[in-house]
Amino acid sequence: MSDAKKDRFKRIDRAIDKVREEIDEAADESKELGGKATKEVREAIDELEAKVNNLRKKDE
Repeated sequence: MSDAKKDRFKRIDRAIDKVREEIDEAADESKELGGKATKEVREAIDELEAKVNNLRKKDE
């Protein structure tokens, strides 16, 4: 895999991590964001991360 592609996946990984952090902070700070909604968002992020990992493997 070329360096440009590796860099692209690193940026995607950092973005996913940032989204996770923001969701966790929002859940901690907001009582309006229900537990079920938070769980659904985290599951969606996990699914996105799995799809990115699949793309990474196909690209190697």
